[in-house]
Amino acid sequence: MRIAICDDLKSERQKAIEALNSVIKNVSVNEFDNGNELLKSHTLRPYDLIILDILMPKISGIDTAAALRKKDAKTPIVFMSTTEEFGVQSYRVLAFDYLLKPIDKGQLRACIKRLLSQRERKQHYITVTYSGIETKIVLSNIQCLESKLRKVIFTLSENREIEIIAKLTDYEQFLLNHGFCRCHKSYLVNIEHIDRIVGDMFYLTGGKAIKISRTYLKSARKAYLDYVFTADV
Repeated sequence: MRIAICDDLKSERQKAIEALNSVIKNVSVNEFDNGNELLKSHTLRPYDLIILDILMPKISGIDTAAALRKKDAKTPIVFMSTTEEFGVQSYRVLAFDYLLKPIDKGQLRACIKRLLSQRERKQHYITVTYSGIETKIVLSNIQCLESKLRKVIFTLSENREIEIIAKLTDYEQFLLNHGFCRCHKSYLVNIEHIDRIVGDMFYLTGGKAIKISRTYLKSARKAYLDYVFTADV
């Protein structure tokens, strides 16, 4: 696992590294003293986890995360701060966790455990027959499924689509148990790929807009907000 730690104080970075080394093995840690340098490095080679101090002089942790989220909605971000006052703002940039300084090793261990569990879940897949060939599709690569006549259209990462002869109900129960929600009689959506909700519309990370029907509005909104406010994708 590649981890980036960003804090303007070297002493605080060292404390975070020591705490990490006590709860997880086989990690590679890169240190940064400002968010701009972190963003440049992440663009060249993305990190598996980013740990950000909130209060930094050149660019704050919140602003760094906001800049990151414009291009990357997936990389987990864990904030660390001496105060709880920025907790609400951290949700707006989809923070995975928010830890108070000095970092409690028990809380950090729980955070890493949740992160590893999430990464493991992303290895789930479904098997479909496409163009006569049995194909495995990793769930984290699916943005949504759309029912159209007697076919199901899978919208995958990078907006690639595949179409198969099937029904949504063939996959619904499994997918509802693995991070998807029903928002319309014709759609199942991967909550991980929802960029935002506006009124009765989901906007996905790939730019697709999906209508939320009145029947599913309450349950779909709850599923999305539960995801955002627990950061457990």
